[in-house]
Amino acid sequence: MKRGNAKAGCDSYLQKTVRIVFPALVVLVLGSSDLLGSMLRIGSAGVGGAFLPLWVAQDKGLFKKYGLDTEVITFQGGPLAVQSLLAGGIRFHVGGTSSIIEAKIGGADVVTLGVYIDTLPYILVSSRSITSTDQLRGKRFGVSRLGSTSDIALRVALQKLGIHPEKEAIMLGIGDQSTRFAALKAGTLDATVISPPLTIAARKLGFNLIASFHEAGVTWAYDSLDTTVEFARNNRQTVLNFVKGFIEALAFIRKNKQESLDVLDKWMRLRDSESLAETYDYLLKILPQKPYPTDEGIQAILDAVGTRNPKARKFRPRDFVDMTFLKELDRIGFLDDVFK
Repeated sequence: MKRGNAKAGCDSYLQKTVRIVFPALVVLVLGSSDLLGSMLRIGSAGVGGAFLPLWVAQDKGLFKKYGLDTEVITFQGGPLAVQSLLAGGIRFHVGGTSSIIEAKIGGADVVTLGVYIDTLPYILVSSRSITSTDQLRGKRFGVSRLGSTSDIALRVALQKLGIHPEKEAIMLGIGDQSTRFAALKAGTLDATVISPPLTIAARKLGFNLIASFHEAGVTWAYDSLDTTVEFARNNRQTVLNFVKGFIEALAFIRKNKQESLDVLDKWMRLRDSESLAETYDYLLKILPQKPYPTDEGIQAILDAVGTRNPKARKFRPRDFVDMTFLKELDRIGFLDDVFK
């Protein structure tokens, strides 16, 4: 039965289709009545390759195709985006599902419409001397902080690789992936988790890419499409059109590589064709055709949250999702037709 973050950006550029919202300015998002006009505002919880479908839908006019006048507002992290969603500053949230789930557990009126990344977009990279999974036993692993998504993800992945994370691994909270990668280069770590395109630098330096969490079968509701229960109930056609535009963007990415790379370049400002291609190729592996949430992916978050918040144990995956929109589009053939 099926039911149902990328690194935050700090770019200072301002465009017609994107507004970067910094903590000191969040009050403008939460309180300004200007945000509640005819423009439909969509919040993304950062800047990273995982947001490519949203950027494509915006830049290629796919939301407009379905009658929506949209603007993308980029936040520094999921909690700020969820605050704005609840205040009505944005109508849709695209990004980390965990922020939505924690908000729901806390009593927020939010709902997930679809999960478009149902795995953890991490690669396990090791020092030059470690070339196999067996050699990882007893080694030092770097995560952002103990109890974080990267920590929980690594423990799950190690278990799938046959390594007991409590008995056969030394877990160290180091910092973000750039800091962890620097520690790996300095020799203070034996292995850590990173995401493309940092994998390019890892290969060039002779480090070994041991395992992809996706290929290891790690299921985790990582990024999703979300709104409030009230908005979904009162604006059904708008929600349907939003989901249509996003799913068509998933199809566009598969059919139009160069145009998708151009969008990725514009928003991420990588200015490096190799990094762009690495990110694009990885996304093709993890982006679905039908972004149905899975019980397993949501339950993984609930289990993680439950270790520090007992309230999470009272919830089930079905408490967080509304699949009626995806099911309706599936029933009429839309989900299949756009990929033809």
